[in-house]
Amino acid sequence: MRAAHDTRRRPVRSRWNRPSNRWSRPNKLCLLIAILTASIAFAADNVVDDGVRVVSVAPARVGDLVVCRLATEGLPGAKLLQSMRSGLVSAIDLDLALLDGRDKVVGENRVSLQLAFDLWEEVFAVRDRDRENRFASYDDLLRFLSSLDRIPVAPVSLLDPKSRYRVQIGLRLHPIAPSQRDRVEEAIAGDRYRLGKTEYRQEATVSLGRLIRLFYQKDGDSDWVGEARSVWFTLEELPDAQD
Repeated sequence: MRAAHDTRRRPVRSRWNRPSNRWSRPNKLCLLIAILTASIAFAADNVVDDGVRVVSVAPARVGDLVVCRLATEGLPGAKLLQSMRSGLVSAIDLDLALLDGRDKVVGENRVSLQLAFDLWEEVFAVRDRDRENRFASYDDLLRFLSSLDRIPVAPVSLLDPKSRYRVQIGLRLHPIAPSQRDRVEEAIAGDRYRLGKTEYRQEATVSLGRLIRLFYQKDGDSDWVGEARSVWFTLEELPDAQD
């Protein structure tokens, strides 16, 4: 059962897309401190989200789309929670594939959920493209992420009535959302100042990617949780998604 939450449309706040020319030096310093605090904590505590896993994948149909309901445990996990509470935007990537009877991919999709914690209002938020759900408590966020419904996989038109299929999903966690990394790097780097005809000075040159690799983990800036597959089904057996 989904958690009760406020689904009213709200203006997209600055936590998702913050113009770089509005970052003052104190704000840049706070951003650096947040990144370093979260990254050093990850490295020092050696946090591993072993409790995060996909429990089940249930295919269904909504109109002309094959969708699925995803049951999970442990999301968002310790790393994402610590990153969000530091004021950074995290992400959960869902890599979906429609497999035929030979386990060959016949259709695929990727859904990225961006997660944030509003430090001023003290609420959690999950954004999927133009939709945003807000949660007053961490428990509400946990309940929402434990049952993700109507995730689009592929068009129904790809299904052959005489064949069988199943849905595969891969789960990847990003303590710092890839879509936000360039914006944050630009904000930290600041503006360029002209000193001469060809000489420029940068206010600061801090690479967020290097900070993550240095303090967070050696093999990249995301965690691959794993894959899960649904039971086999045919077009006739594909149920309509429940409301």
